[in-house]
Amino acid sequence: MTAPRPFVIHERVRWADVDLVCIMRFSAFTRLVELAEQELLRAVGLPYAMLFDEPTIWMPRRRLEIDYYAPARIDDELALVTYVSRMGDTSLTLQVDVRHAERQTLVAAISMVVVCVTVEGFAKRPLPQSARTALAPFVLTVEDARAGTPDAR
Repeated sequence: MTAPRPFVIHERVRWADVDLVCIMRFSAFTRLVELAEQELLRAVGLPYAMLFDEPTIWMPRRRLEIDYYAPARIDDELALVTYVSRMGDTSLTLQVDVRHAERQTLVAAISMVVVCVTVEGFAKRPLPQSARTALAPFVLTVEDARAGTPDAR
């Protein structure tokens, strides 16, 4: 068994993401967390298309927190370093460290809590074992995920 590790993809700051001085708007970071989540799920065999074909559960967002550290500018290449920092009985916390790909500096740290609920009635229910198993290689603490990374805050 391999040691847990973050899932990393790259994305550029797009024209639609920036303000008049070409700095990424705070609200554009939600696009990045959605992209990171979708690509992580696809990589572990749980693509959105499959999740919504025969829904027996839903995974609504309960909390989204973003700490901003440095500006991202138009056309900057960003590394979205994604991992599960907590897997509870009925929820999980997804972390996305947005890093400048070239300088490796931390641009923003995003934490999103997702809760597993029934489609009928929105009652909390346990995370499916299939999701637990698929995401297990990406479960690690924030400290472990950032260890050895330059300028990790």
